[in-house]
Amino acid sequence: MKNTHHQKEISRLLNYQFKNNRLLEEALTHSSASKSSKANNERLEFLGDRVLGLVIAEELLRLNPHSTEGQIATYYNFLVKKETCVLLAKEIGLESLLTLGKSVTRTTARQKDKILGNAIEALIGAIFLDGGFKVSRELVLQVWKKQIEIVRDIEAHAKTALQELLQARGQEPPIYKQVSRTGPDHDPSFCVEVLLKSGLSAVGTGSTKRMAETEAAEQILEKIKNIHE
Repeated sequence: MKNTHHQKEISRLLNYQFKNNRLLEEALTHSSASKSSKANNERLEFLGDRVLGLVIAEELLRLNPHSTEGQIATYYNFLVKKETCVLLAKEIGLESLLTLGKSVTRTTARQKDKILGNAIEALIGAIFLDGGFKVSRELVLQVWKKQIEIVRDIEAHAKTALQELLQARGQEPPIYKQVSRTGPDHDPSFCVEVLLKSGLSAVGTGSTKRMAETEAAEQILEKIKNIHE
């Protein structure tokens, strides 16, 4: 009965019908509920993480033909990070479909979020094996559509990502301060510093104030990433 319920729910949520229901059940089964390493979603999560990364990287290159590798990397990290996976897993209602062991009920909210983020990657891996790359690509682009739209505006993205990251952590928004403006009117150069309440700061430069703010945001996002690695 549970298998049938999961089939119907996934079909409703993602408009996809599994041919091999065993893959679906494996994707939805956490290691805490399985005695066998081959009967939980860890292997599928490993695969799905790679499929997700490939799809997102390809889509970002397609959408942003003039962006640098550094800019693409910033957008990519925002889209595939665990927090984004957790958010989207909750949006599609994946939480209620997971098979978890009793020990999970005693874990922290952060640990439960990690389980949920891994589960959506496992589901991607399962769909890749069940339906192929084209189908799994369509699924990722469907579920990640709103998040990808955030990065469509190249110059605004890093600032948006920083703002959302701070909001998610319950922190105050960043402060951007113009440090200098040099060069002739027809070819100016702006230097902007971004400051966080925590004391972390970064500097960016650009031919417009907005571009300088964007680079500063990218630099501080990279600093935050390195701190938490």
